[in-house]
Amino acid sequence: MPKVSVLLPVYNAEDTLFRAAFSCLNQSFSDLELIIINDGSLDKTSDTCDQLVNQDPRVKLIEFKSNKGVSKAIEAGRASANGELIARMDADDFSYPERFMHQVDLLESDPAITACGTAVRLMGSPSADPGRGFLNYVDWVNSLNAPNTIASQRFIDSPVANPTSMIRANDLEKVGGFSDPTWAEDYDLWLNLLNRKMRIINIKKVLLDWHDSPNRLTRSSSRYSLNNFSKAKAHYLAKIPRISRDGIEIAGAGPIGKRLARDLRKEGIKVDRFYEVDEKKIDQAINGVPVHHYADLKLGSKNLIGAVCRPGARERIRSLAFAAGFEEGLNFFCVA
Repeated sequence: MPKVSVLLPVYNAEDTLFRAAFSCLNQSFSDLELIIINDGSLDKTSDTCDQLVNQDPRVKLIEFKSNKGVSKAIEAGRASANGELIARMDADDFSYPERFMHQVDLLESDPAITACGTAVRLMGSPSADPGRGFLNYVDWVNSLNAPNTIASQRFIDSPVANPTSMIRANDLEKVGGFSDPTWAEDYDLWLNLLNRKMRIINIKKVLLDWHDSPNRLTRSSSRYSLNNFSKAKAHYLAKIPRISRDGIEIAGAGPIGKRLARDLRKEGIKVDRFYEVDEKKIDQAINGVPVHHYADLKLGSKNLIGAVCRPGARERIRSLAFAAGFEEGLNFFCVA
């Protein structure tokens, strides 16, 4: 049996699949199988798949006659995987030759770690990311290394660059494999694992070129929309016992805070108050929730959510929360 099973879902990637697959097969760590899931491609992807199968006995192919989506594709790959460790790869990215070696070494050296990712280098035209949102995300995710940091900041955004991930197969089985929620399946997996107190780490070394394009799922799929990500965050925030029991207060009464409050209420969580610096909002009410000045912020029985994304605003809320006695990852979380 191979040590590592690499899951590579593909849909209409005739121009990039061979490069992505070859980067997995050309690893310094070779005890692996590469499972390609052709998700009903309409271009010449099938020809490339056949070529790879014929060239390397470590390649397994699963073919769908019609497009079923990435969640169903990777779960089909997992069902046929034989490895102790499950790695992910996307059809337009490139894994550095030592990626799997570093990840296997880390997971073998520390049995307490469930999954690991790596730092990435962003590739692609700047025109694909005119607002620099994806570049800012890459800078942020590359800064997350320690398990405690990943756990405490998991509600800001997905804390692992998905195509860099490697996870223990038995831990993946414990959470039911790859789910198919209305939001992104990779973000759901990390939130699910972290909700169960499993530990995730990111290797600081850049071990994958992450290719950005206007057609990337993070841009084109509604699963990655702000609304669906907010629903994911609310769903897993509501699973935290102290939040379920005591409710929350939200620092930030802008679009992020209002959207999160709506989604938390749908999850049955009581939102007691907002905090703001905008004088026009202070002493008003948003859907019945009063808005207070930040100066009123103090440690109490409630949990605090910092719901902002403007440069510097998150750091300001952190400073106020820490000064009031809140602890990030315990009774205080940032959300973006």
